[in-house]
Amino acid sequence: MPAVQLSTPSLDPEALLRLGERLHTLREGILVIGSGTMTRSFTVFRRPEPAGHTAAFDEWATDAIARSDVDALLDYRAKGPSADIAHPTADHFVPLLLTLGAGTTPGQSVTTAFDGMWMGNSIRSFQAA
Repeated sequence: MPAVQLSTPSLDPEALLRLGERLHTLREGILVIGSGTMTRSFTVFRRPEPAGHTAAFDEWATDAIARSDVDALLDYRAKGPSADIAHPTADHFVPLLLTLGAGTTPGQSVTTAFDGMWMGNSIRSFQAA
């Protein structure tokens, strides 16, 4: 299967979603994969006590994706519980928005393909149905 790797040109959630939407027309017959982690907290790597914060963010984001609440995902810093702990930097979360834009159509169901916690962080993966 031919593969093309893209690098995110920005960490701006809205810009990445819009870029993904522009790439959506290429989706026919193409597998779209986005890389990142649902949470990425070095604090939890070092101290497991704040793991409840990453679990809460994971649950919130999973629910927002299931409800197709893209507005909440775009504003994850303000709306996601403990976003500052779950994602001190944007680089591991915002690729999800590019992938959602490229790989899904509005209202399309997205399900969890894999979930788990590793060193206090969520390594959940999604798949569009």
